[in-house]
Amino acid sequence: MLINPVEKDQKHISDLELATGETISDCYQCGKCTAGCPASMDPAPSVLIQFLKLGQFELAKNAESIWSCMACLTCSERCPKNVSPAAIIEGLKNLHLRDMDPRVNLETMSRDLLAHSPQMAIISGFRKFI
Repeated sequence: MLINPVEKDQKHISDLELATGETISDCYQCGKCTAGCPASMDPAPSVLIQFLKLGQFELAKNAESIWSCMACLTCSERCPKNVSPAAIIEGLKNLHLRDMDPRVNLETMSRDLLAHSPQMAIISGFRKFI
């Protein structure tokens, strides 16, 4: 159950659930994800999910700790309700990056750079930064 989310945040949370395939309300805050996290995230994975359950999407999306996540999946393996905090955190990262101005602009890249760079490096850059 989400508690009084702003309409805009409710839409973002629904988009996050759709993109990750996770149901945030399934988490009952047992803390096993946080107890097993080797990254010592602050705020912790369980706190980020609590933010989302409270309808505080922007607070969760802009938390510095999402960038500390090592995607080791320990949190997801420990969850008794099969919620994947790692997937939710990755979704928050992607939504955060999408809201930013593009960092890679194909028109400003030199033809020489494009000709001599590995194709996968260019594609990976677009996936992460656009």
